[in-house]
Amino acid sequence: MNKNSIQHIFFDLDHTLWDFERNSEETLISLFEKYKIGEQGVNIEDFLVAYKKINHQLWDLYNHSKVTKEDIRLKRFPMAYEEIGLDPTTCPGNIGDEYLEICPHKPYLIEGCIELLDGLKGKYTLHILSNGFDKTQSIKLSTTGLNKYFDVVVTSESCGAKKPSPEIYTYALEKAGANVDNSIMIGDNPITDIKGAKDFGLQTIYFGQENTVADIEVKSLIEILEYL
Repeated sequence: MNKNSIQHIFFDLDHTLWDFERNSEETLISLFEKYKIGEQGVNIEDFLVAYKKINHQLWDLYNHSKVTKEDIRLKRFPMAYEEIGLDPTTCPGNIGDEYLEICPHKPYLIEGCIELLDGLKGKYTLHILSNGFDKTQSIKLSTTGLNKYFDVVVTSESCGAKKPSPEIYTYALEKAGANVDNSIMIGDNPITDIKGAKDFGLQTIYFGQENTVADIEVKSLIEILEYL
């Protein structure tokens, strides 16, 4: 990795900076209790496992342009109901909308997030590059105070293309006034964040537990300061 060439850093948001698992789980528990789903003979652990499995499947399909934003919103809870043996027609009709209203306002960040951003801000120009949706990502950044760190926020919704397609990287660099040679991508997804960016020609840092094609792999956010 050529540290001296880097001027722009593009971060993924969910699972990289914003603690999706903790924020989502807290939201799901509150909805489980509100709608008394446990009274149908289901425990919270099974409900969480089912939802996470279905949500992961739908997001993977979305990243490959096989389902839409609306498909995710409308289908994930009824599909989770079916996954745990409940009648999907008994799933509360507005639970998907409630989840989207509550979850983005949750404040939890990945450990080391603020220390990392404080260490990078001023030395580099920081941006968000996310496959999420405009409204929800904006709420997350505002609620957590992360918006003050970032110059440009690009989502797949605003761009009309998703990581790992080259179109979203082209769009993000143009919006940021950056180029391939002076930019780096940091994210947790080996395919959408790392391979997509690497294939486009960007330098990359992977945050997670897998083996990837990234230039640098770290298991904690604060480690990134050793390289930038």
